[in-house]
Amino acid sequence: MQTDRFIWLLTRQLSGEISAEEQKELETMLLANPSLRRAREALVQYWHNSHKGGDEKGTRNAFNKLVSRMDDTVWPAIKPPATRRWWIPLLGAAAVLVLCAAALLWLLKEPALTSEYNTRGTRSLIKLADGTTVWLNADSELKYPARFKNGLREVYLKGEAYFDVAKDAESPFIVHTDKMDINVLGTSFNVRSYPDDSTSEATLISGVVEVALVKVPGKKFRLKPAEKFIIANQQDSVSERPEEPVISGATYFAKEDSVIVETAWVDNKLIFSDESFANLATRMERWYNVTIQFENTSIQQLRFTGLFKKETLIQALEALQLTEGFNYKIIEDRVIIY
Repeated sequence: MQTDRFIWLLTRQLSGEISAEEQKELETMLLANPSLRRAREALVQYWHNSHKGGDEKGTRNAFNKLVSRMDDTVWPAIKPPATRRWWIPLLGAAAVLVLCAAALLWLLKEPALTSEYNTRGTRSLIKLADGTTVWLNADSELKYPARFKNGLREVYLKGEAYFDVAKDAESPFIVHTDKMDINVLGTSFNVRSYPDDSTSEATLISGVVEVALVKVPGKKFRLKPAEKFIIANQQDSVSERPEEPVISGATYFAKEDSVIVETAWVDNKLIFSDESFANLATRMERWYNVTIQFENTSIQQLRFTGLFKKETLIQALEALQLTEGFNYKIIEDRVIIY
């Protein structure tokens, strides 16, 4: 079972005995399963505490309580075969870790999640059980539980959303995406994580957030207000390592203006600043629920700065034509640029 294998690999890693192949297998499992990532983070913390003279008695008592709550359908499944006593080389805290991992994974079973998906051309406002407000952009999906449990508030995002998180110092709020996990206590920020885009971004408006890379769980970055975290969606094909993220300032539409480009969509504004036609076309596809094709690739390199709010698709295209020369034709829900 995956649970059994995860416990084995994690214990091998923490005891310093993991091979390169096993390390790669563990990273693949963590990348594919947010529950395992949460379990690993908690267990790594326990591991370090156990080596710093932590409360061993308290840890064991907590473990006993967890075991007493586990049913017979879970516990046998995570016990190693009697013929393969692989735990013998693991001493001290590592042996306890195996048992705690089993109990913790049982507790971290994900509750049923509600899924909200916006098609292209639509946006919505979602109120979570803790009072957090989420604006969900077009072509985006948010998964969240009806109620948050176990002192954690976790949601899963594919696409773009703006979060105004209700403050709760005892319950961190975590947004999981394919590329990063954003951890906050109470703040407002924007996350854009479309799989087809070249980058994923997290833009902090107020408060403090901590961003962790999914592929490098131990590497974390803290943002200050008006800062933007950018990570490439495609890894370096030569080194097979994820590119280093970049932290930059949020983009303002004009120097004398306080409007931030990254969050303007919440106010139904499509703002673009020195943006290539190729990137702008992708955003317009989601905004107007159309497909845009280029017959001339050189036109994709044209750059535009502007703002659309109530303009129709035709009005938007005509406005762009006033800046750069190109032609277009519309066939049903397709726009062909030439």
